[in-house]
Amino acid sequence: MKFIPIVTLILSLMLNSISVFAQELGEHPRLFTNKQDRTELLNKIKNEDWAKASWDVLLSEIDSYVDRHVNNPDWIVSRLAMYWKKGEHYTQCYIKKQNWDYGKGNAPIPTVRLPGMRIWNDYLNVPLEDRLPYNETGDMFGISRSSRDKTPILIPYKETGHMIAKNNTEILKLAEKAAFAYYITQEEKYAKFSADIMWTWLLGTYYMEPPLDPKESAGGPGGYEPGGILGYYDYEVIHDNRQIPMAITYDFLFDYLNKNPHEHLELINKKLVDVAGIVFKRFIEIGLVRGGKNGNWNVNRYKNILGSMLVLESNNFYDDGKGREYFIPYYTEKSGEHYAGLPEIMGNYNKTTGLWPESPGYASGMIPFVLDMGIKLYKVGINTLKGNSIIRKAAMANLGWLDARGNLVVFGDMRGGPANMSSFESLLTYSTWEGDTETAIKMATVIRKNIASGHYDRNSSNWQGIVFNQVLPESGSDLPFHKTAYSPFHRHIIMKNGNDDNNGLMFTLYGGKYKSHLGKNGLAMQFYGKGWSLAPDASAYESYWSSDAGYHRGITGSNTIIPGYQNGDITINAMDPYVDTTAGFYNKSETSENISFTDVSADEKRRLVAMVRTSETTGYYVDVFRSDQLDNDYIHHNLGNSVTLNSGANESLKIIAVDDLGTKYNKNYSFFKNQKKIIHTDDFNATWVINTVSPALHVNMWMMGQDNRELYLVDAPPTTLRSDVTPGQVNKSPESTPTLIVRQNNINGKEHPFVAVFESYETDEKSIQEISKIQTSKNFVSISVKSKNSKQFICNAIDDKVYKPTKGLKFQGVFGITSEKNNQFQYLYLGKGKLLQKGKFKIEAVKETITAELKFEEGAYYYSSDNPVLISIGKGKAKEYPAGYHIEIK
Repeated sequence: MKFIPIVTLILSLMLNSISVFAQELGEHPRLFTNKQDRTELLNKIKNEDWAKASWDVLLSEIDSYVDRHVNNPDWIVSRLAMYWKKGEHYTQCYIKKQNWDYGKGNAPIPTVRLPGMRIWNDYLNVPLEDRLPYNETGDMFGISRSSRDKTPILIPYKETGHMIAKNNTEILKLAEKAAFAYYITQEEKYAKFSADIMWTWLLGTYYMEPPLDPKESAGGPGGYEPGGILGYYDYEVIHDNRQIPMAITYDFLFDYLNKNPHEHLELINKKLVDVAGIVFKRFIEIGLVRGGKNGNWNVNRYKNILGSMLVLESNNFYDDGKGREYFIPYYTEKSGEHYAGLPEIMGNYNKTTGLWPESPGYASGMIPFVLDMGIKLYKVGINTLKGNSIIRKAAMANLGWLDARGNLVVFGDMRGGPANMSSFESLLTYSTWEGDTETAIKMATVIRKNIASGHYDRNSSNWQGIVFNQVLPESGSDLPFHKTAYSPFHRHIIMKNGNDDNNGLMFTLYGGKYKSHLGKNGLAMQFYGKGWSLAPDASAYESYWSSDAGYHRGITGSNTIIPGYQNGDITINAMDPYVDTTAGFYNKSETSENISFTDVSADEKRRLVAMVRTSETTGYYVDVFRSDQLDNDYIHHNLGNSVTLNSGANESLKIIAVDDLGTKYNKNYSFFKNQKKIIHTDDFNATWVINTVSPALHVNMWMMGQDNRELYLVDAPPTTLRSDVTPGQVNKSPESTPTLIVRQNNINGKEHPFVAVFESYETDEKSIQEISKIQTSKNFVSISVKSKNSKQFICNAIDDKVYKPTKGLKFQGVFGITSEKNNQFQYLYLGKGKLLQKGKFKIEAVKETITAELKFEEGAYYYSSDNPVLISIGKGKAKEYPAGYHIEIK
């Protein structure tokens, strides 16, 4: 008689619990978009060409795999790197010396394989089609990056570097893309493909505890304890990013996964949200206590875990009360012992320059992450971008690191290559949402410039771009141009004359800085031609642990003098155009349209680099490098397929092969190969030719002769691993880089400096015809440079004396140039000096030193000066003029 009421009560309780469960579950998707946004996205794909093209690209990347999955569902899943072997479905891995040591435990299903090593190796995975299915050993077939032999080699699991992680990331991202395709099309084949990968990863991760590190080789014990650098599923918390595509996949497939649960859930009496909540919370909670709170590690940690936070349910859904609202403030508001939230992150940016305190590769990567996270949070009602002006300033500051081609300058730990456009896309999105037309137009200008230069293809936007990117408003495509950019923190100066690929001139000069992903690279210089860094810093090491990393990251991979200064403060002796670093990153005025120079000291070294334009299409660089020690190696790396040495009269110099370089001032000299040598004390020319492009590119280096000198040509390591930072991929790994070493023995390099002139040009377009020494002394050098239709006398001194190197020429200062064009006066230029006179033309300081120019242009004389100046023209008496720029003399 009592049976029916009890059954009714049980059913009623079950229905109520189901109802409560349904009420507590939030709506998905929510991470990038929601169900209501789908119609708008369909219209965007239909009506916007770039969105339609991007959608087509996405389908081309996944359709072959998805279609095969319909009849062969094991194929893609079997290529995940898992602990597939029965009896060895490990649940606990152990770390030794920051690499995988062994595993314990046996889960009821295969668990996800931990990467074999913290460090990189030399190998790339073979194509997905060629990888071993159900690979029980973890050994991976790889193709060497550095070898010309591309035959796949089987790499043991414990030596696979990041191959395991990259394998799984590739497959998980296919699942992510297919999940988005399901959201758009509602075709079940995409959901099934994505879900099968998702379930395998989710359950295989659920059974795995975070690795333990008994000897604390990674700075902590691992497991769930704070400290050290280990992530939940990687040796570095900043690389613990497989959760990113999986949080996205989970979000898009949420309803499908709940309707089609994995059979294993019933065996363990768990729901999808239970297992997912446990897994994503492990990533979050471990992510918050590892890696430290400084630098890019901190930002990368949040980039990895924010999606995991946002796909969680509300606090009241979980027994521990830790849901979405609980975790989000750990980014937006809070800071703790091991992590620093957004307020502290933005405090790292220099308020004056807008720059992040690390090398450009890292600096340019941080603000896109902050903006990307800001856009996602905006979608859930949290605006972290409003009123945070430093974010926009930081995004725009990264433009200062770009060369004419739109590539980032290479110094410190970085590869170069095009700037990341996601910052500007995110700011365009945000400003469009907020109705900020002015900012939207500025962002559109940057985007259009990079499209026009070939560095950015909006038609290949990823699916996130399809969701977030906006219609470009009407705008120009010319970016703000600055002749000088200087960051004291980075000890780095960029100077430009023109900003187009074909005719722009540019050089960089910088000092060494240890840490902050910068390098102990001495007082180093690079210069550009045809939009390329033709005398680049080397950056072809695979990882920080590679045997050649010391060469590439240190002084031997830079254009500088060894031994001596590598790291430490620099002093700007003179700079024009000048940057007031208390006010910004760029110059506010310029003295000359033809001349830029900077003179920098660091310990016993002092280097002056100048850029001289001789026409709209020609120009050259002057390098005067002093080193206050007796023995010096001037090292110059230059792009080229070949290099030749000629005398000052352009007669071939006969160099001979030698066994070694004799003296080795640095252990990384061992990377210089195929040494050839000549003893030569007169002027000489070195010419590099890049014939991988047409017309061929040439770089000619003239160097003034000096006693006690030996010249070495060597094969240096490759310049880059990238395919887009050298013309025709010249000197890309594994191709060596032709390098010149100019050695002076037992002769002081301060009193007898290295004086060089560099010109880049295409075949048959050389402009300079003759370079010669005029006069030198202990503290002074002067040379003449004759081009096709102009001639310059160039002076440099490190004292305050008046020099008279040739008839009619007087000079007192740091740097001076007199120029004649077609045998007629063109200009006088004085860089931080007191006097420069050529014949009847003279500029002279009234009291303080001046940086000034007097020029003749279109029938009139003009002057520029940063302080009052005395000017003489012809036989008239000198007249005083006030400071000012480009002022006509009446």
